[in-house]
Order: sequence, then C-alpha cells, then structure tokens
Amino acid sequence: MKKYILKPGKHQFVPGEHARHNNDNLTDAEAKWYLERYPHIRSMFRDSPEPGETKSLKAKRKRIGEIIPKSVKSKTNENLPATN
Repeated sequence: MKKYILKPGKHQFVPGEHARHNNDNLTDAEAKWYLERYPHIRSMFRDSPEPGETKSLKAKRKRIGEIIPKSVKSKTNENLPATN
C-alpha cells in the first residue's frame, strides 16, 4: 500500500512546472523527496490510514452549534444601538 496518496487530479509541485503528478506516476520515494523540498505541497496529499485501520478519510463537517456553543451567543448585543 502506498504511503503517500495524492488527492484526485493532476498536481503541480514546483512553481513554473506543469501539473503532471498523480497517483499513477508518483512513487513514495519521489513524494518524500518533493515533500522535503516543498513542504507547502502537503495539502495536495490526503491522509492515508494505517494498515488495518478503517477510519474515514473524509473530514467530518461540524455544525455551527458545535463550533460556537449556545452559551457564547447572547442577547446582550441586541440592546445596543446600531451604528451606520
């Protein structure tokens, strides 16, 4: 199993280079070499599960209520005069 898995599509790793990298033509050794020299490309790769691990690779979206607890939302701001 490959250690470095690109997100779908073709990717450009080096500025000025055309987008030519995909999972079919990129080896783990090449991916490691590029990541050492161009760490900004990390976002082009997805996290791969360890062997035997069954976690989902998709990021779980959070509801706004989970991000901003209801206790933070207060009505005190409603009584303030509006400014234009």
